[in-house]
Amino acid sequence: MIGAIAGGRVSAPVKLQIIEAIAEATRGGMRNERAREVLVLDPRRYRRWTRGRNPERLRERDVAAAPPVARRRPHSLLPAERKRIRAAARRPELAALRHRKLTHHLSRTGKVFCSESSVLRELRSAGLVPTYQRRSRPVRPRPTTDETEPNKTWRYDITTLPTSEGPYHLIPVLDACSRKIVGRQFSPEATSDAVQTAWGKALANEGLLAADGPDLPVAASDRGTQMTSRSTRRFFFDLGVVQSFSRPRTPTDNASCESWMATVKCERLYDAGTAEMTPTEVLSLIDQFIAYYNEERLHQSLQFVTPAERHDGRHTAILEARQIGLEQARTARAAAIGRAHPPDPSTSGAQKASQGPLSRRRRKGVIGPCS
Repeated sequence: MIGAIAGGRVSAPVKLQIIEAIAEATRGGMRNERAREVLVLDPRRYRRWTRGRNPERLRERDVAAAPPVARRRPHSLLPAERKRIRAAARRPELAALRHRKLTHHLSRTGKVFCSESSVLRELRSAGLVPTYQRRSRPVRPRPTTDETEPNKTWRYDITTLPTSEGPYHLIPVLDACSRKIVGRQFSPEATSDAVQTAWGKALANEGLLAADGPDLPVAASDRGTQMTSRSTRRFFFDLGVVQSFSRPRTPTDNASCESWMATVKCERLYDAGTAEMTPTEVLSLIDQFIAYYNEERLHQSLQFVTPAERHDGRHTAILEARQIGLEQARTARAAAIGRAHPPDPSTSGAQKASQGPLSRRRRKGVIGPCS
């Protein structure tokens, strides 16, 4: 053996050889401790092998490892208790209970008093663990709104902005079809009165307060307290406006309004640092952005026309002119290329077919697509 005697079990013959070697070194005048150090043997291991007996009288059977003895489990369940647990698990009214509830049901009825893990172990051994079904809230359909034409559905929400005089609250009112901001309210209070003021401005801006005017748009929002309050409901009821609320904990139902608030913050307000500005300055910045957003900023979801153009119906002529221009430019380019490279009448059709398109021919020594 080479190196320290450590690690797993050592066989009885090897143990006896080591003990005899230490005894022989001791008879020759070496101290027992020094002999163990030379063999790199842990003193505790040597004492466990000898157990205070004379090393010269030990035999292999004396140092052989005893087989492991099964541990006694004095608190294991009794056969009668196991029988009661299995009988309870088979009852129809208790078969669906989890092992924790079944444990405490048995204790409340005075049948079995044990731990939850013991009941689970017994259910597993008997194959009586119930199949659990994951609970989930029912899938509610998204609220349906008509967003095919302007002034059919208006969406609104509330966001908070820091100013030098404390937090102020912005309430934008957005047309769901054209994405135009038709009204807004900016005030230090986030109350139902602020919501009603924002809607009053929006209806006045669009000229929808006339008695013989068109039907008023649907008011779509989330379930904030300002939107669901009694005074707000009364306000919309008196106007004849129908309210539509998003599903609980589903901000994507009001995605267009949430997206606009992210746009105004990321493109203007965050860089401006509104915390150092007065409320009047912040409001001026918001109004400037709303004018730019409505009149100049091309909107991707509107086929790159502005919200004002879509709201007023001017987008139809713009899209038609764009399509006509594309077709005319395509025709002009084809004609110009044809004049610059007229077809060679001497080239036969068979030669053209053999040559094939340039993009399909692979050049030697080039790996990957040809540029």
